[in-house]
Amino acid sequence: MIQNMSLLDAISEELARDDLQLPVYSSVAARVQVLAASGEATGEQMEHVLMQDVALASQVLRVSNSAFYAGLSSVTTIRAAVLRLGLDQLVALAVTCAQKGHFTARDPQVAQLLARLWQHSVAVAFGSRWLAERIGYRSVAGECFMAGRFHDIGKLLILKVLDDLRRRGEWGHELPPALVLELLGTLHAEQGARLLGQWNPPACYAQIARSHHDLMADESDPVGLIVRLVNWPAPS
Repeated sequence: MIQNMSLLDAISEELARDDLQLPVYSSVAARVQVLAASGEATGEQMEHVLMQDVALASQVLRVSNSAFYAGLSSVTTIRAAVLRLGLDQLVALAVTCAQKGHFTARDPQVAQLLARLWQHSVAVAFGSRWLAERIGYRSVAGECFMAGRFHDIGKLLILKVLDDLRRRGEWGHELPPALVLELLGTLHAEQGARLLGQWNPPACYAQIARSHHDLMADESDPVGLIVRLVNWPAPS
């Protein structure tokens, strides 16, 4: 019985299940990434891909007409939004908007933790891109953004499992915040690599998710180093 287990054992058992339902990565966001990485993307192609997800397309249009662009003409098409934002910004926006829906939960405590995780991952993503652009690594700034978004993705999976346990009534105990943080710190790196293995982005992102708290850093990997620096001194 799960009720007789420690929280760590209960979560670990759920994560080990063969039928565990992992969060699904947006196919449209993935296609946007692939198209941008090809180096041959056109505004027309991006428009065709983004229009497969109306909610995502509307977010792109909303950002293109945000206060940051005040005084410029109104953007009414995805093709015009691509020209205004540029490919790097468009990919960052598509990935961020596509992932936002994952960060919800029925349990109030888990929902609060997911909200904090969302804020942290977005901050690390934008901070990593900002730093890369200013220290001579502009060519990998887009990769730094993506690695920052994904570095703590294992915590999403763990919190989703915890929310499911609470929903099913299999873990009714109160959750001391320190215990949950310790749980996330213990499991999230390996589980993040596992989830990214399912999502199948470039392998470097899974490696950064797995190793970003290792005592020894790979000094030949500027993306990993930048994410570690921006993430520091995160407690877990």
